[in-house]
Amino acid sequence: MNRLGKALPPLASLMPFEAAARLESFSRAAEELHLTQAAVSRQIRALEENLGVALFERRNRGVFLTAAGREFGRTVSSALEGVATHANTLREEVDDGVVVLFCQLCEAFYWVMPRLAAFNRQHPEIEVRLVTSTRPVVEHHDYF
Repeated sequence: MNRLGKALPPLASLMPFEAAARLESFSRAAEELHLTQAAVSRQIRALEENLGVALFERRNRGVFLTAAGREFGRTVSSALEGVATHANTLREEVDDGVVVLFCQLCEAFYWVMPRLAAFNRQHPEIEVRLVTSTRPVVEHHDYF
């Protein structure tokens, strides 16, 4: 059972809302997100309908956060920042000193394996991971 899916508001509306709340402008949010002002407005309207509360007070000269909008804006901003921070951490995790060799099983058995011990003695700082297949290497385009 997907309890989060039913509890969460439309996720596509969170980025436009966060930008509009932070910038206090649908137009500037649209510019930042490379969307139209109308698209940002529609996303925020859908979010308000989903939550059943007005997040912005719309006036002829601009939009202003309501108390509920200000509070929800802080929550959304914090959550999106946490996701972005963790995503950047994952992107930066690089296995320095790891080499992955992908070859056919016969090449690994007859050519790589006899030379691997000598390579490990010469380069103990490099971890070698050997991936093999019985199918031709060119069929594994998902590795390249």
